[in-house]
Amino acid sequence: MEPKNSSTSSPQRSTAGLPDLFLFGTVCILLCIYLGIFVYLNMAKYTQHVDSDIAVDAMLAREIWVEKDLTPSSWIASTERLVIGVPALSSLFYGMSGSMVFSMGLACVLTGGLLLGAIAFTLRRCNISRLGILTALLALCALPVNGLRNEGQMVPFVMLLWFLFADYYALHSICLFLCVAFYLYLRENKIVGGRGRILRPALIWLLLLFLCGGLALGGMRCLQVVILPLTVWEALLLFFESHRMAQKPDRKRWISTGFILSLLAVGILAKLYPTNVDYPMYIQNAEGMTDRLTRQVPAAVLECLGIAGNCTLTSFSALMQLGILAVLALTVYGLVLIFRSKDVPGQVTADFSQKMLIQALGTSFLLTVVVEVVTNAETAHNYFFVVWFVIITTFAVLITLFEKNAPAFARLIVCCVCIFAVCNIFYTYRDCITTKDNLQEYEEVISYMDSRQIDHGYSEFWDASRICVMTDGRITMGHCYHMEDLRMYWWTTSTKWYVPSLPEKMPTAYVVRVEDKASFEAQFEDPDIVSLGFENERFAVYISDYNLVTMM
Repeated sequence: MEPKNSSTSSPQRSTAGLPDLFLFGTVCILLCIYLGIFVYLNMAKYTQHVDSDIAVDAMLAREIWVEKDLTPSSWIASTERLVIGVPALSSLFYGMSGSMVFSMGLACVLTGGLLLGAIAFTLRRCNISRLGILTALLALCALPVNGLRNEGQMVPFVMLLWFLFADYYALHSICLFLCVAFYLYLRENKIVGGRGRILRPALIWLLLLFLCGGLALGGMRCLQVVILPLTVWEALLLFFESHRMAQKPDRKRWISTGFILSLLAVGILAKLYPTNVDYPMYIQNAEGMTDRLTRQVPAAVLECLGIAGNCTLTSFSALMQLGILAVLALTVYGLVLIFRSKDVPGQVTADFSQKMLIQALGTSFLLTVVVEVVTNAETAHNYFFVVWFVIITTFAVLITLFEKNAPAFARLIVCCVCIFAVCNIFYTYRDCITTKDNLQEYEEVISYMDSRQIDHGYSEFWDASRICVMTDGRITMGHCYHMEDLRMYWWTTSTKWYVPSLPEKMPTAYVVRVEDKASFEAQFEDPDIVSLGFENERFAVYISDYNLVTMM
């Protein structure tokens, strides 16, 4: 199908019958309920559910505001040193509120809202109906199931990437959808005429370059999710649209190519910026590639979709996971229908922009698969999150295609998404919302440190940042590799929290897991240098007049 068809087509509208209006209203209500859940969890349950790996983002936001620097020189990054990220936005709210927890929760809420807006905008540009757009947004919020247990509480692991607490990939996803939308705009050859017609797209072009460049400065994620997939996708499009390079493409076609090449140039230049973290990757051997391709990567993708197993066929968990398999089957059917080789007269067909959007998202997903197969990068389920974008876009296109030609099938898809959304509230989110406080041991440690007026201490990484965030920054906890060998843990921490940035003689607490008490005490030649001040079922708190952890 030629690109010009997309410029002349208009978004399909839902039929105005009573069943359709009722279905439309149901989708809106459920979407609002899920958004309300995300807002509540971010604003009211942040300290309850985050672990230390997530909590450090709130601590980084405080450092950004205090140092007035997007990449504080005192901050030790992990695999990425963020330049544009949720902590940067959170730092602005921290400056106004003085609360790490509130500012991070609000930043996550706003970023998640921007992601939904970017998806809705892109789908609208691809001539998706209003019902299709809303159903796609609901599917993104409601279909991911299962989660991880953090201190006994369920946290939906896919939602962590976009909407909850940390927003690992929200900005990258926003960038991906907006870049595809602008690319499709350029393919429609709308940059014609006078200066006024050129100024607006030029400003959007620069804005997207700035966003891509800022994300690429932080690390490799933008290259892997946005820049390289779009480059590969455009190269393949040029190859096939030129009939395997037998014909010269139209001159206006090169404008969109120029946009993709500019993203690639910005991404390459960003790698020269010194904020990048050295995170070595190696090529797998043949045996490793085979194992990853046939076992590890498929398992990680299924885990990302929510297939966790470990349940009887008669259980609610089995019902939800079988529902995910049905979602996967419908997606495969939809992709075959959308990309069938020949258009059959009298049957529905997807238009140019809809196919292009799915192609771009699919390329991003497949490139991640290739990277995970070829390199030694960790095969984690969250790296394959783009598969969810392919699923919801396919659903949106199917609903749009069948609303007029087979409305019963379109309604069936929407109804299934709504039913699944209701079930997932009870399956995944009820525990998150109604959870009782399970942080009593942490709170007892904090209460003891407050009673002794100690505002600085050390613990292992997985406890330290959590204690700091639970006190909203009132107590600062440095990280140690192991408490039986007091050394600075060089990972998502600030050099200002260790000697010599801090004086050696100062009241300091050492929070040790109970099972490590003996090994912690054994490391000191002088046993009187620390004294046991408090102990509960989980932690033992030692106090000292000396700061014994130096920066290494």
